[in-house]
Amino acid sequence: MKMPNSRNSLAIFLLFALLIPILAACGGGQPAASPEEEAPAVEEEAPAEEGATEEGEEAPTEGEEPAEEATTEGEEEAEEPAEEGAAEGSGDNILRIHQAQYPDVFDPQKSSFSNEIVILAMNYEGLTKLNENLEAVPAAAESWEFNEDATEITFKIREGLTYSDGSPITAENFRYAMERNCDPNTAGEYQSILFDVAGCEAFATTLVTDTAGLEETRAALDVEAVDDQTLRVGLAAPAPYFPYIAGLWVTFPAKQDLIEAGGETWWQDVANHVGNGPFQITRIEEDQLIEFKANENYWGGAPQIAGLEYIYQGDSSVALEAYRSGQIDIMSPDPSQLPSIESDAELSEELLVYPGASTFNLSFNLTLEPFSDQKVREAFSYAFDRETYCEVIRNGDCTPTLSWIPEGVPGAIETDQFGYDPDAALQALSESTYGGPEGLPEIKLTYNSDDPATQPRVEWIAGQFREVFGIEVTLDPVEGKTLVALRKDPTTFPQMLAFGGWIQDYPDPQNWLSVFWTCDSTFAQRVAYCNEEFDALIEQADTSTDQEERIQLYEQAGEILIADVPGPFAYNLSNIFLVDPRVQNYVGTAADSPSGWPGQWASPLTITVEE
Repeated sequence: MKMPNSRNSLAIFLLFALLIPILAACGGGQPAASPEEEAPAVEEEAPAEEGATEEGEEAPTEGEEPAEEATTEGEEEAEEPAEEGAAEGSGDNILRIHQAQYPDVFDPQKSSFSNEIVILAMNYEGLTKLNENLEAVPAAAESWEFNEDATEITFKIREGLTYSDGSPITAENFRYAMERNCDPNTAGEYQSILFDVAGCEAFATTLVTDTAGLEETRAALDVEAVDDQTLRVGLAAPAPYFPYIAGLWVTFPAKQDLIEAGGETWWQDVANHVGNGPFQITRIEEDQLIEFKANENYWGGAPQIAGLEYIYQGDSSVALEAYRSGQIDIMSPDPSQLPSIESDAELSEELLVYPGASTFNLSFNLTLEPFSDQKVREAFSYAFDRETYCEVIRNGDCTPTLSWIPEGVPGAIETDQFGYDPDAALQALSESTYGGPEGLPEIKLTYNSDDPATQPRVEWIAGQFREVFGIEVTLDPVEGKTLVALRKDPTTFPQMLAFGGWIQDYPDPQNWLSVFWTCDSTFAQRVAYCNEEFDALIEQADTSTDQEERIQLYEQAGEILIADVPGPFAYNLSNIFLVDPRVQNYVGTAADSPSGWPGQWASPLTITVEE
């Protein structure tokens, strides 16, 4: 599967609508060279660029980690806030951030969900990272250089680079990270993101029982630590966008000896997270708290704050009470809470809203009836009133959409296909193999049950289908962690999920289409979507160095995706946070997500918590 490609002036120009700096304090970094310019080495960025890479990935289901799904006014009186490690108050220079769901795994080469990445991107850092304009800029690598046809890229690792414990980081640490990601024994969620690397796909698809074959394909992986400061990566095809991929968590250099000694669950032990990011994990309390301290050995200098705490609380009403009492500094409120927040004189002044780059959809398992029938999928798309859902049910925290790539990102498509139309919904259903509503099998709507505020939203969705089709949809509440595991396995992916989605890793149509919807993509395989015509267009677009041609090809592929209705596209979510006024000097970007915090990519070094 091909990867994202957005290092070009057109992409950056079109993305301006999504890139809104918030409460800016630090200056912007210089962009890295465009693909055509990258043969010369990229100049080192100023250290104030802060750490970390992209973010996005697979979005959590409703109610999972973003204030995602939940719906009525979550104003119940809160019990004692269950945030165990959270000391009250200020004065200790610690930033306390609410998280709705504890992660399933936070192993750099196995993670894919945004609540996992927000941990990893503080503790580790890739070869590149994002600046406030969402451009790939130097991080652990001070520069990089492509060969003439963009089929090979060489990174220069910073001299004197160390882990938080002072031990050296060399090119070999990054070579190992890429090898581990491609290794079929790892079988991580984002494994295919490195299929641009020559030999990665062959290695990843080798049977783990084929010992000789494994050693042969491992040796053929074209990643070489030329010396301590030089990493050469051979590419299977031209990939001028690869500097973005080099900043993803799959390249994070977790220590080989600690991984091997710790076994399958090495990441659960805080002692094994010796990283190279701006912060370092110092405490892990499952389902309650993950604590970080500033990394004094970070190459760009230590952050302005002494540490971070991610405080886990699935009930949004309890979390809001903790915010009110000063136990947390940043939270992403549930949409059901927005009316009361906006009417509160104090909280309304602390509410921060800016565009995000995410798309959510009703996800169907295309191997299960009735959604294996395209006409049924069309009918359910016609039956969903997105305008009412965003404006009334979610209190305006989202924008309705009928396409996958959000407006403002290159490759976005304007369409009115399969929008709300009850008559068209009934007509499509009558043209299906089921002949109409009466012929449909039982339909279950699966959702995250951790937050009580989710329940009214899914009841409203079920009511939509009752109103249009006269059918009863069975509500299927599932505890958040269990649901994540179900979603990751194609054999257990729910019949209909409220909601699935994608949060942008970086602003290019390849990240939206190639990474998610091609036949060999982990995410498309989970829902059993595959269209060979779509893939053929994507392959052309991914390897083209002509930006205009690329965008045209991606748009053609996007039209096919819309026509296939793999799962009704529903809405683009805004980034909405409550931020204590003591928190200053951060820059929010469209890459932030409700499972993270404003400025998580652009300003972890400069954010402050005032006394």
